[in-house]
Amino acid sequence: MVGETGFDSPVSQRLTTLPFTLEKVVDCLSAIKVIQQKKIDLVIASDQLPDATTLEFIQQVGRHNPTPALVIASPDACVEDAVAAIHAGASDFIAGNITLERLNTLLEQQPVADEGGGPIAASDASRSLLAMARQVAGTDTTVLITGNSGTGKEVLARFIHQHSPRKAQTFIALNCAAIPENLLEAELFGYVKGAFTGAYTSRPGKFELANEGTLFLDEIGEIAGSLQAKLLRVLQEREVERIGSHQSIRLNIRIIAATNQDLARQVSEGTFREDLFYRLNVFPLHCLPLRERRGDILPLAHHFLARTGRNLHFSPATEQMLLNHGWPGNARELENVVQRALVLATGNSIQPEALMLPEPNTQPDTTANTRQPSRSDKLHKRSRTLEQEHIISTLLLHKGHRTRTAETLGITTRTLRNKLADIRRQGIDIEALIAQSKTSDEPR
Repeated sequence: MVGETGFDSPVSQRLTTLPFTLEKVVDCLSAIKVIQQKKIDLVIASDQLPDATTLEFIQQVGRHNPTPALVIASPDACVEDAVAAIHAGASDFIAGNITLERLNTLLEQQPVADEGGGPIAASDASRSLLAMARQVAGTDTTVLITGNSGTGKEVLARFIHQHSPRKAQTFIALNCAAIPENLLEAELFGYVKGAFTGAYTSRPGKFELANEGTLFLDEIGEIAGSLQAKLLRVLQEREVERIGSHQSIRLNIRIIAATNQDLARQVSEGTFREDLFYRLNVFPLHCLPLRERRGDILPLAHHFLARTGRNLHFSPATEQMLLNHGWPGNARELENVVQRALVLATGNSIQPEALMLPEPNTQPDTTANTRQPSRSDKLHKRSRTLEQEHIISTLLLHKGHRTRTAETLGITTRTLRNKLADIRRQGIDIEALIAQSKTSDEPR
């Protein structure tokens, strides 16, 4: 709380009952010192500060990274003051004193942001997910996080670790899809000197390095069947052996796994071990796509913008365009769009054209003035079609095996998944094609 006016007396009493640390200062200089020294999530300030105007205070708070949410309270405000404050970077503006009722509403509406760029939870769905994550964090229960690419699965995993009894220990993240199959085993289990050609020294694996802490296995659905059996044994026995060694190393470790695939379907198809699935799926958490938690869009956009440290804001029309977009790439796409807008922005206001997003629900113009596709457009479309046909044929050649397909194409498995997602969005049932290909190869 900053300032001495604008607050009803019960407000201070209410704040002291909340599970937060409360700092009360009377001027701008004191507030900035506190923000620099401590992690502050929410600033509630009067517009009658003795050493700065409201806009000056907002600008000084906005220079801090990460920037806390800032609410201005003004007993004598007008509409122009409110608009100016919001455009300058304030999260909210309240005309009149902050009563107890308004405080309760304010606290319910503020997004929850964890330090280190943790989860932004403004929508009801995200708040519920974060509450469950916080609850399971206090245990050693194995967690399986599912959700589309870019929905924040690793961010949620780090949140669980940071709120667990292991928070002072190591958090290690390993993307199982980013490492070739023949190297993943060595990355996980480690090896001793002479275990294989090129093993000139002994090296611990991720299980050892994360001992006493948390190991996050991202894209767990990509690991090969032979490695699944070894992983299952580690989870069951809580011990690991380096490649080339017969000495067991006891583990005290928390496992969090994540995938953007349907593991239950993979189990039914025989590509993922059922016993491993149930060993991982002890406490499932699902990250919804951004389009299904639209209340997070603007808080996330403001969060990405604030992290840059630049004194910019989104215009109302820009915010509306952000809300209207479907975000197939989820939060990762939103972050990229914000970065793109920073390059194209002029002045201190980000306008819609800087986002370079397609207009929502654009319908083809059937009038005589309809723009005909250019030669460049046709070539681009044909090139894209040929690329997709090549990807599908290569995938069928390898019987749906993603890692081998990516190696043949010379791309990463993550890039392959993104391209396959684009193909699915065009209505092509890739799984059906794979199943049909396998059936046609069976001896008659």
